[in-house]
Amino acid sequence: MNTKTFLIYLLLCFSIAGQSVSAATGAPIRDYPFEQVAENTWVIHGPLEMPNVSNQGFMNNPGIVLTGSGVVVIDPGSSVQSGEMVLRMLKKVSDQPVIAVFNTHIHGDHWLGNQAIRAAYPDAPIYGHTEMLAMVAAGNGDTWVELMDRLTEGATKGTRVVGPGNAVKHGDTLKIGNKTFRIHHYGQAHTRTDIMIQVEEDGVIFLGDNVTANRIPRMTDGNFMGNISTVEKILEIKVKTWIPGHGPTGDADMVKAYRSYLQAVYSSAEKAFNEDLDSSDVKAISLQETTKYKDWSGYDEELGPQGAQAYMEVEAAEF
Repeated sequence: MNTKTFLIYLLLCFSIAGQSVSAATGAPIRDYPFEQVAENTWVIHGPLEMPNVSNQGFMNNPGIVLTGSGVVVIDPGSSVQSGEMVLRMLKKVSDQPVIAVFNTHIHGDHWLGNQAIRAAYPDAPIYGHTEMLAMVAAGNGDTWVELMDRLTEGATKGTRVVGPGNAVKHGDTLKIGNKTFRIHHYGQAHTRTDIMIQVEEDGVIFLGDNVTANRIPRMTDGNFMGNISTVEKILEIKVKTWIPGHGPTGDADMVKAYRSYLQAVYSSAEKAFNEDLDSSDVKAISLQETTKYKDWSGYDEELGPQGAQAYMEVEAAEF
């Protein structure tokens, strides 16, 4: 084989290798900048729509908290690509290492980005509720990997399950650097696995999907009255900055608005039940009671299923 033929052979080999890598891994996600929401806290406010080809599955609100010893990451996103993007954007804020990660609940759009964090910082502990650890061990993470891959038509390819390995529960406090992270969990709300993370020194709380803003999340793993009760309990805490799982960071009025939405759907279900109507009739009532939320992402898709779910909860409460 002469030199020219050998060089052509090498180029073909590299080309084929590059195609194999591309086929095995989705393309990088475009950069979404962190926005500072408190003195030591930054959030990427992700797209509001469901995972799709356009957003490559990225849709949540990853957060970072700077401590005296390093960076704490909350909910690094829905894929290894999301996690890699979070790390890229983190470097624009701080050159400190990641020293801990929190996952707010079992829904994979919030935590499958753990994979990228673990690859870059293998010693950083990943925290999640005890129930979440059990669900990941039972295979729930694999279900989310498959779902994200399908919804994005392969954009999240290469993502694998890296779940939390450190269990936390209600009332736990973790001193990380010079910050105190207090865990809140009040039973089944958006899911059975929800934790909310309060940064005591800074008056900040990460709410997960117990509260969303400008977006209606699915509630199939949750409970309306449990979610309402959770929101009411968390409103008793003195906090300045409230960070939802989706949508813009806000104040207590943002939290109250989401509680009002949940209450409107549940009261619509109660009205339908008390008037001997069917669960399918709840949506018509809810449409009248929730008009202020009609522009929220997911409203058209979720209102009907949520009304039917609330009706079943009302029915179960009667027996």
